[in-house]
Amino acid sequence: MNIVHTFSDVITMPVIAFILLAIFIIGLVMQLFSERFNFYGLLSIAAMVLFFSGHLLTGENNLWALALFVLGSFLVIVEFFVIGTFLGIIGIILLLLSIVLVSGNMILYSIFLLIIIIIASFMVVGLIKSKKRKIPFLNRLILSDATDAESGYTSFDDRSDLLGVTAKTVTPLRPSGTIRYGEKRIDAVAEGSYIPADTEVKVILIESSRVVVRPIEE
Repeated sequence: MNIVHTFSDVITMPVIAFILLAIFIIGLVMQLFSERFNFYGLLSIAAMVLFFSGHLLTGENNLWALALFVLGSFLVIVEFFVIGTFLGIIGIILLLLSIVLVSGNMILYSIFLLIIIIIASFMVVGLIKSKKRKIPFLNRLILSDATDAESGYTSFDDRSDLLGVTAKTVTPLRPSGTIRYGEKRIDAVAEGSYIPADTEVKVILIESSRVVVRPIEE
């Protein structure tokens, strides 16, 4: 029992608790900049296990804190498999709340977390700007493939290949309607105000996805 109390007394010392929280958050930041789970992740987990182990032995809100910590951790883990940020944000909030709740001193530990988060934020900015580091996890969420014309992407339905072709109106164009080109039914607009159905037309203009046609004079 003496060993347990000694362990709890040491872990709950403000200086030791601050160091463990700093290792947890900074280690988590460094892990996010790594391609694979590594030493930083292990160190972060170990620091949090020590922190909670020591604080769970004291305090009246330890069960609530543990429940919030487990739920927050679960949501953060789910965030790695679900694109978006909503679950991750809730998970992080629950984790921070569990830390403050289990500490028994909400004001002091809120200040601790604020200081550490500010330090970690400067680290993130520094790593991104000076070291040109990227967060692999975020890269998986952000579409990085090229979406230009050379890669086969267009911002609209490209109909430029229809320019100059001959088609037939399926419906009257007043001035918009439908034409048939081969097996394709295409939305089109008459050059004038009206073209009857079943009329031979020629595509004279393509504007984005807008197809303008003119009746072919016999």
